[in-house]
Formats: sequence, structure tokens, C-alpha cells
Amino acid sequence: MASNGSSMGGKDLHRAPTAAISKSIPLSEVNRHCIPADCWVAIDDKVYDLTEFVDRHPGGPTTVLNSAGKDVTKMFHEIHRGVKIDQYLR
Repeated sequence: MASNGSSMGGKDLHRAPTAAISKSIPLSEVNRHCIPADCWVAIDDKVYDLTEFVDRHPGGPTTVLNSAGKDVTKMFHEIHRGVKIDQYLR
């Protein structure tokens, strides 16, 4: 993927590992994926594996890890107003 100029330290910020894993995974399963080596979040009723993105997050890994295993829809939209999560995925 070609960088659009939004990089930090040579890391492409807009490239997460994958698109949504599934719309049908229950939040109880997402809750089990809350460590740096296995980091999932739910946004807009979709589940995302952010494990490979944690270290590339512009706010630092702690920002993502504090939200791991949770539904972060409200927080995502408050911080990233007008941004669709798919813009960050390849």
C-alpha cells in the first residue's frame, strides 16, 4: 500500500491488519481479546483485530490497549469525528 504521507517514524498509520473480522461475534468473545498479543475492539457492531496496529496507533499503544476487548464505538466517533473506520483499514 502506498503511503499517503500520513506516517510517523516510517510506519504507515492508515494501515491496520485487516477489515472487520465479523459482525456476528458477541461482545463476550471480544472481551476475551484484551492483551497486547491479542487485541480486539468492536466499533459500529463490527469486530476488529487491532493486534498488529497497536504499536502504530498515533496516540501510542496504551490508547488502544486501554480499549482492548471493549465496544469503543462512542469513544472512536468522539475522537475521530467524521472518520469511517474503513479509512484506516486496507
